[in-house]
Amino acid sequence: MEHVNVAEDTDIVHVGCELYAPSQVELTLTDVASIKADILAVMVLEGRRYVVQELRITQRDGGEPITSELIRGVPVHSLIRGTVYNALELRIPQPGPHTVGLPFAFPPEERRRLIKAGPTDETQLWVARVYITAELAGDPPAQHVQRSFKVPTSTTGYWIRRAKDRKILNG
Repeated sequence: MEHVNVAEDTDIVHVGCELYAPSQVELTLTDVASIKADILAVMVLEGRRYVVQELRITQRDGGEPITSELIRGVPVHSLIRGTVYNALELRIPQPGPHTVGLPFAFPPEERRRLIKAGPTDETQLWVARVYITAELAGDPPAQHVQRSFKVPTSTTGYWIRRAKDRKILNG
């Protein structure tokens, strides 16, 4: 069982483009078959990226002992990625007719609409949101944009450069 906990006194920080993230997140994993122990990971936001501040591995009752092999098998990056997608909030002041959920699984018609529109303000805003989300998770941002929009590498690079030039991304 996976449980993501954000303490009530944790600051929620604006990370850009109407995206908000808690400054600290606690992830508890118990009874996960692929991991032979229980995990507690405390992640903190450093700049625009989550890092693991504390990682506690606990032997299950009657379970296997904790070994270096078990420790190496803990998928830390996957823990961070999953936590980012569970903890990140998109707060749009006035939602329009088009809605996209985190982690930006664009419905095909929405993706086609944005691609057809080209590098408009709306498309650039979504490019920036996808880019920021990837940064928070420690994933390659440009690849994440390319996979989300399913556009060629050259288009991805152009859209990212434009979003930066227009101060939509990192502005």
